[in-house]
Amino acid sequence: MQTAQNHSNPLQAALLYARLGYAALPLSPGEKRPHPGLVPHGLKEASLDPATLEAWWRACPRCGVGILAPEEVLVLDFDDPEAWERLKEEYPALLEAPRQRTASGGYHAFLRLPGVRLSATTRKLPGVDLRGMGRAYVVAWPTRLADGRSYTWEVPLPPPEDLPLVPEPLLLSLLPPPPAPPREVVGGSSPRRLRALLEAYADRVAATPPGQRHNTPIRYAVATGGLLPHGLDPREAEEALVAAAVRAGLPEREAREAVRWGLEVGSAQPLPLEPSPTPSEPRTYRARVYARVRRWA
Repeated sequence: MQTAQNHSNPLQAALLYARLGYAALPLSPGEKRPHPGLVPHGLKEASLDPATLEAWWRACPRCGVGILAPEEVLVLDFDDPEAWERLKEEYPALLEAPRQRTASGGYHAFLRLPGVRLSATTRKLPGVDLRGMGRAYVVAWPTRLADGRSYTWEVPLPPPEDLPLVPEPLLLSLLPPPPAPPREVVGGSSPRRLRALLEAYADRVAATPPGQRHNTPIRYAVATGGLLPHGLDPREAEEALVAAAVRAGLPEREAREAVRWGLEVGSAQPLPLEPSPTPSEPRTYRARVYARVRRWA
């Protein structure tokens, strides 16, 4: 299969990145920043159009190449080589991911998100930045910096649909933990309590602020998935959370993909539910008599 590292010519590399499905943009010669004259708006102007790419690199043949991965692609940017060593030991599947050795000696690892979008507020891993996802470009081969350092593909980059999925435990580590059941909703695992918990979670999702619209539905879907082993109806759960995410401003397709993934993950981890509290015995003799009368009535 033809890959971008077959080309030392920046224009040819940019054209191939675009054919693979990664928008490209010109970088100032010897630098990592977008060329201010050709792309004054930076990554917002990254393009898949061959004519646009050719015009850029005809105007500046020495420009480096930046690539902007689409929404479904997560790029883990390891500036610290030790962070890469640590994470690949914890998640051996990362060794199968397409990766690029950076000019600083770190790595860019490319992975596919399973129908889940991460918010800009997603927690970072120590020594790792989250790029791609249509929001942050990376410098790519054959870019060469002014001091002679360059970028090299160690595992070739395929089209986005052929990338390996982000390991599930790694993806979960990037998200806030699922919330505990609300204290005000009690009653063990009765159907009434399960529905009340679902309604409480859906209310939280519907009230999500714009910057957290992706993470919050996933978080509460994982928690709701933990209710499925207790008897909550999966279809009822999905429809309630999707409707809530749509009310918060998330497109229905994204909302449904995120909720389905969260429910599936959460269903393997039953949420611990405390049993219904036993009513305390009234303290005074008169109160105990009245309580017995009410029970007999």
